[in-house]
This record gives sequence, structure tokens and C-alpha cells, in this order.
Amino acid sequence: MVKAGPAAPVWLFVSYGGGHVKALLPVAERVRALGIAQPVYLALTTAAAQVKSAGIPVLGFRDFLRPADERAKARGQELVSQLSVQSADRDESVAYLGLSYVDLEDRHGAAAAADLYARYGRQAFLPLATLERVIRTCRPELVVATNSPRAERAAIETAGALGVPSVCLVDLLGIWERDLLARPGYADAVCVLNEGVRRSLTDAGRPVADVHVTGNPAFDTIDDPAMKVRGQRYREQLGWDGLHVCLYASSPEPVRIPQIDGTGDPALPSRIEDTLIELVADNPRLALWIRRHPSEPPLGGRLAGHPRIRESTPDMPLHACIHASDEVIVTVSTVGVEASLAGKTVTQVRGSILDHLSPYVAMGLAARELTLDELPQAYGRFAPAPASVAPPVASLDSGRAVERVVQVLQAIQGRTGGR
Repeated sequence: MVKAGPAAPVWLFVSYGGGHVKALLPVAERVRALGIAQPVYLALTTAAAQVKSAGIPVLGFRDFLRPADERAKARGQELVSQLSVQSADRDESVAYLGLSYVDLEDRHGAAAAADLYARYGRQAFLPLATLERVIRTCRPELVVATNSPRAERAAIETAGALGVPSVCLVDLLGIWERDLLARPGYADAVCVLNEGVRRSLTDAGRPVADVHVTGNPAFDTIDDPAMKVRGQRYREQLGWDGLHVCLYASSPEPVRIPQIDGTGDPALPSRIEDTLIELVADNPRLALWIRRHPSEPPLGGRLAGHPRIRESTPDMPLHACIHASDEVIVTVSTVGVEASLAGKTVTQVRGSILDHLSPYVAMGLAARELTLDELPQAYGRFAPAPASVAPPVASLDSGRAVERVVQVLQAIQGRTGGR
């Protein structure tokens, strides 16, 4: 296999941590393995450690802090001291917060910047000036970022202003960012999860040729054979073969969210859980896994005496739990997305304050949606047989999202010639 040499073009990857680095890092690794480019990664917040461990060259805002940036340094130190949780890399936090805040002041004025930061915190940042420094220094022939706001958006907008081609990888549904993603000229190409997301962007005005259904590389391991075997073993150990096994993946419900109308019901997840426990215990055809969100307390001894209801434990991988199930029940958890890609039937329970951001049925990720009041009809003793539940929603062939994204990157690079 040919490795990237001195003549290979530089491609700049930009992302924050969490799900964004999980989506983008496999692409950078594949690009390096194929030898088609030299990946350089602007890794923000918690992304840096993962990128470093992969051996990809890592950059941070600290690398672009200049001796003359005394104002940014002072502001960054002030803002870092206000953090409730101190970062392990204090110098990077000082640089990121300081440069981003100064950029906010330069674009909006001191008073407006202070008001924006007071209301939105880091969500107010769009560090265009720093990303211009990054791109002018690295001189990439392609910029690749996910759909997060702040630095990732700044990377794509700055690339466009400087005539550098760019690609935006959308990790999930792109609803928050739909107006931006649908804007012609925001990146040369947009890679999306499935046909439903593609259609939502093209219906909103994005040219069809710009949007590519690739899947999310973070989900390429969902169909790992080892996880399928492990899931089947869970069923066999409990004697659940022959039953319709459901997985309820809980997620916390906030009371309020900035810029979203309405009030959430924090008790909704536990109310769904209690209802499902009662219904499944009463229906001998069903079995139930309960997987609480990591921020929620465990059930403890509540399930004693229920041979067909179990709580998943921390040592049980999520993907194995998905494969141990026939149907996955969620409110707005991204487990629903992963289950759909694994070929499982997904049922969404509506009633969350985040409903409009997770229209899984409309996006082709869930087979049906129910309210809390409709659960007895769907899962009680006299509910229709489980086989009548709609079949899994068709999805892309799993395990190949990385390859599809790389193909898009190569096409854009070839089409633009690096401009």
C-alpha cells in the first residue's frame, strides 16, 4: 500500500470531541492508510487525546496563539478560572476561550459580546479569525469538518472565503443546522446519515448534487460479528429465545433548553419505564432489557422477581444489547439511530421537549411512534402479536461509511483541483 509522501496534499480535519471525533477520525485514519493525503487534525476539547492516540498530527488553538495576543491570553485566563470543571490542558483552554472571545468582541463589539457570552456561553463563539490563521498556516487542499457550530462551522466558512474546497460530515439528523446546511455554498459537499436527512436538506433548498448519503463512520462497527454473537449469548443465557425482546434505552428529559419553546417533563423516562415494566411482565410473549442513560441512577433491586425483565449492566456493550433485541424503544436517544442502522425495528415514544429535533419516523429511522398512553395497546397482554410490528427501516449497508465519505472527499478534491 502506498503511503503519503511529501507530494501528498494536506487535508485539514476539524472537530470537537464526543460523537464528532468518532465520526471524523476514522476518515482521517483511512485517508492516511490509503496514502491519498496527509491528514492534519485541529482537535478541539476532548478530541485531542483520541486523535493523538491514533497517531494523526494534532493541532490546537494554543498552536496559533501569537506573542501579540495579550488580550486573548488575559481573557482566556479569566474565562478558564470561571469553569466549573477545569480542563486537563489548561493552556489549550486559555487559548481556545481567549481567541474565541476576542473574535466575538472584534465582530460584535465589547458590549454585545459580553451579552452574547452571558446568554449562550461558548455557543456564542464562531472563531473565524483563528480558523483563518489555521488554514493560512496549514495551506490544506481540502478542509473536512462535522456539523458542530463554533470552530467546525468557522472552518467551513473560512475555507469558502479563502477558496479552499470543503466537505461537511453530518453526524445525525442535521435539524438544528438545517438552514445553514441547506445554504448553497456552505461546503462543496455534505455527507449525511440516510435518505431522509438528504431529502430534508434538498427540500430546504440545497442542490441535490451537493448532498451525499454516506452514513456515519462512527456507526461502522455496529454490525461487528463479535457483538452479534455476544447479543445472542445474552438471550440464550436468559432463556429468551422465542420471545419478542425489547430494549428500552432511556435518556434524560430536561425541563428547559435555550432557544426551544416549552417545558420538559423530567419524569417522562421513568414513567415510560414503569409502564413498560408492568406491560411486559403481564405479557408472556415479551421480554425487556432496560438500559438507563449513564447520567441516570441504576434500577437497583426493582426488577427482582421478573424473569423476563433485566437491566443492562455497565459491562454490557451497547451494540451487543441492540443485537440481543428484536425491537428498540426510545424517546430521543441516539440509540434509536444505531438500532435502525443495525436493522432493528425502532419504536419512538413521543412527548419529549426534543421531539421536533428527533423526528425518527419522518427521517426513516423508526418504524412507528407512540404516545405514553398508547403503550398498553402496543405491548399489553391483548396487544397484536409482535410479528405485526412494522419491519426494520431499510438502511445503508453497514460498515462502509468511511469508504463512502473518502470517495466524496476524493471527488471534491479532484473536481476543484485544490483551487
